[in-house]
Amino acid sequence: MNAEIFGLEYWFTSLAAGLLGALAMEAAMALIGRADWAKGSMIVALGSLVTGHRENAFRTGVIIHATSAILFALIYNAAMLQFGFARFPEAFFVGTGFGVIHGIMVSLALVWVIAEQHPLEEFNDAGFAVGLRHLAGHIAYGAVVGLVVAVTSFLG
Repeated sequence: MNAEIFGLEYWFTSLAAGLLGALAMEAAMALIGRADWAKGSMIVALGSLVTGHRENAFRTGVIIHATSAILFALIYNAAMLQFGFARFPEAFFVGTGFGVIHGIMVSLALVWVIAEQHPLEEFNDAGFAVGLRHLAGHIAYGAVVGLVVAVTSFLG
């Protein structure tokens, strides 16, 4: 592993990238939801998948989503540093590419497996539109993570 991965800059960059990426993901998914194309709160769906009910699902979902966003940013950032793609514009394109791959995997799992077994009936029907919504959200996440990595490598 690259020595840069063990520095504080890597950890702070990943923290900021993960949280900002999660916000970008939520914004992209909310915009699609406002268009009445694919409705439903991903945060509530995630939280209720764990809790089994709607009570406390939002809080649980936020905690899980923020933690996951930071963990994936650590992975994205480590890969970009390791392979020399931590500068602009490479970091942006690599982050976006990671988001596409990540989004395809999540969307396929969501539509084919997770929705059928979700404890709340409102989330049992995840069709093509829901899958595309999650794909768009993950692409936004990856693009923002890449931009944050690029900016911090430029500043550092």
